[in-house]
Amino acid sequence: MTTAEYIRQHPARRFQKGELLFQAGEPTDTLLAIRSGFVKIVSYSSSGDARFLWLAGKYDIIPSEHLFLRSRALDFFYVALTDVAAYEIDKADFIKEARANLPLMTDAAIGMSTHYDDLLTRINAMEEPSVRRRLLATLCHIAERFSGDETVDLYELGLPLTHQDLAEMVNSTRETTTLELQKLRGSRCISYARNSFVVYRTACKAALETT
Repeated sequence: MTTAEYIRQHPARRFQKGELLFQAGEPTDTLLAIRSGFVKIVSYSSSGDARFLWLAGKYDIIPSEHLFLRSRALDFFYVALTDVAAYEIDKADFIKEARANLPLMTDAAIGMSTHYDDLLTRINAMEEPSVRRRLLATLCHIAERFSGDETVDLYELGLPLTHQDLAEMVNSTRETTTLELQKLRGSRCISYARNSFVVYRTACKAALETT
């Protein structure tokens, strides 16, 4: 049985934009394999400020950090950034099947390695010293992760990130983020309008190397 066949035999669920999928502080014995849409992983500071930690998209299994862990409370909130369709999988059943199914275990290992690499890239982006550089690194990585094309329109990917979303991702205010985005648009690293947000990967990489 392939991984896709295993996943598709489970019931599909739909979540509306803004709906909470997993609650921080509560354990879960359920996994969700995303079929379409995007989920944001969020934490909150002691003052209630949101920290937009990262994104999960098509083919991702969430919460991936709990894939092979014993049941314990989750550390983060998982919220539908867009409308989401996902397969609901019992974690114990997944682990049992993975132990008996080498292709499934191999795919799970590859997925975990990819997730780990993704997190290191995300951490590296957040270590950049300025909001401008954090935006460049974050936007470039999002474009690479979810498309790989040279020119990537996030809206065409179904990923309508707002200035507030990006501010939370780079640990800045909306006002400062908007100002820096305007500068990046002026330098032709990005372009955006009401229904588009285009990332020019080569320009973003070049800007990171020179600023």
